[in-house]
Amino acid sequence: MRPDVEELIDAVLDEADCIDDLIDTMREQRGAMRWRDTEAVNSLMDETRNLSFEAQSQEKYRSDVAAKFAQKHSCQPIASSLASVMDKDEQDEFNGAVDRLTQSVFVLKSEMMILTGLIDQHEQYTSMLLSEWRRLNGDIVSQSGGADFRG
Repeated sequence: MRPDVEELIDAVLDEADCIDDLIDTMREQRGAMRWRDTEAVNSLMDETRNLSFEAQSQEKYRSDVAAKFAQKHSCQPIASSLASVMDKDEQDEFNGAVDRLTQSVFVLKSEMMILTGLIDQHEQYTSMLLSEWRRLNGDIVSQSGGADFRG
């Protein structure tokens, strides 16, 4: 296998590995939230942030390697065009790496949607609790002889 093809495949797989680590950490964070382990949630949030930065760096590196490869081989820096200038064996390995990265990105998006849904649900629940607390607190004040200015 040519060194530039190998470098490109490695860059794609490294990014997929990083995204998979991020997915695992997000799932751990969700579990820690379920068990109300605040210390673990905070620690995992820091780890998630660090992995996000690392994933962005890996994406930039992969993009740079793809652009360099495309320029060298007079093609576009998109997977189908990059693969078109590779030998059959190189294409197979490259396409497998691209499929893995695509799947990792898909799973990451799913995890992000789940986490966003949980945050929205938590926000609604908190709002309902605060509203009920205020209502009950108002009833307690009015029953204890305080002035009730409600209409």
